[in-house]
Amino acid sequence: MTTTEQVLARASAATGHAILYWIGQGGRDPAAALPSNPVRVAHEWAGLDRAHQQALAPLAQAMGIDVHDPALVRDACDCSGFVCWALGLARVVPGPGGDAWINTDSIWTDAQGPQRRFTRIERARPGALVVYPQLGSGEDYGHVAIVVEADADGRATRIVHCSADNIETAPHDAIKTTSPAKFEAQARSIYAWCRDVG
Repeated sequence: MTTTEQVLARASAATGHAILYWIGQGGRDPAAALPSNPVRVAHEWAGLDRAHQQALAPLAQAMGIDVHDPALVRDACDCSGFVCWALGLARVVPGPGGDAWINTDSIWTDAQGPQRRFTRIERARPGALVVYPQLGSGEDYGHVAIVVEADADGRATRIVHCSADNIETAPHDAIKTTSPAKFEAQARSIYAWCRDVG
């Protein structure tokens, strides 16, 4: 079982490495030194639709990345991959019906219902998750973060998360400690606790 202190230490240690944000990446090996995995940027870029390329091009430029360089390999992660790694979990769970991915929707759904791995909590505390799903959010993707600090009313005041938005300002790194404004603006946000953290 992972302790809250270990989760917070791992989450903090992942900042400052100029990791790219890329959907579906990271969190595959909880024993790895970082939550990310290497991505062949030009190959992955070619697989994006035009709208995503246009949205991500300014971020790539801010990081000084040539998205057409076939030799360029960069470490990449997404929010769920980062959170799984910080919790000491592999984000892909093998099962009898096939592999299951831990992602924002599965975290949110589990915390709201069966509570097999994640339990909904009403008050934020360090080590908790704040999460909203893609479904019903009005956004292209859901999002999840780890609460670093909370106030006396049980509201998160600082979070650490992996987000494309984090790349927009220097230092250009997808994993940063920020305010929870993104979650406060999203009506479907809830706090959750991972049962594997003691």
